Amino acid sequence: MDPLKAALTTAGIGGVGLGTYGLYNYGASSNERKENIGTRLVDEKFELLNNSHTDHWQTSLNKYKEKRASESQSIDEAKLKSLCAGILSKDKNSEEDYKTARRYCVVPQNVSTRLSKLSFKVLNATGETHKTHWEKLATTYVTQGKGDKQIESLSLETADTQKTNWSQLRDKCKIVIDKDHWEDNFDSYLEKAKMWCIESSSHD
Repeated sequence: MDPLKAALTTAGIGGVGLGTYGLYNYGASSNERKENIGTRLVDEKFELLNNSHTDHWQTSLNKYKEKRASESQSIDEAKLKSLCAGILSKDKNSEEDYKTARRYCVVPQNVSTRLSKLSFKVLNATGETHKTHWEKLATTYVTQGKGDKQIESLSLETADTQKTNWSQLRDKCKIVIDKDHWEDNFDSYLEKAKMWCIESSSHD
């Protein structure tokens, strides 16, 4: 059963508020914290949603409803907060619950923001600020940008007679780094961006 759907079954109308779970104070006493999905997400540089994130909660709620429009089980913001609290407290190695929490229970990050959180330097995808970097990456892309390393169906000419390979790669990277948190293939976009859209990319 879907983790959120299962949680909704047990949450009930009178679900406990987020604040009483103590799920948003992991940094206060790291020696005492229990390792769970919440701590895993924090360690991975995600910010857990809290009661001050009004807009993000509403967006998460809307996205959840869109994803499961055919389901009869109703959900409101209070229920979403309650079930997020429950999921965040589960064992950190529960992958399905982890994926659900990462989708609905954290502050959204697009690919560019995610890369920055992970300490990668994202190349400027407009203008010619990082032209030299793009040119080097484009040269490598000609031979290695194939199969699962291809970005947005981009193929570059070996000859590059028009000297546009670098800008074509830059423009495709602009599309990829702007992909948001809610994309089904977000992880794939993130990995492609690590290959072709940052400084000192490795293609081994």
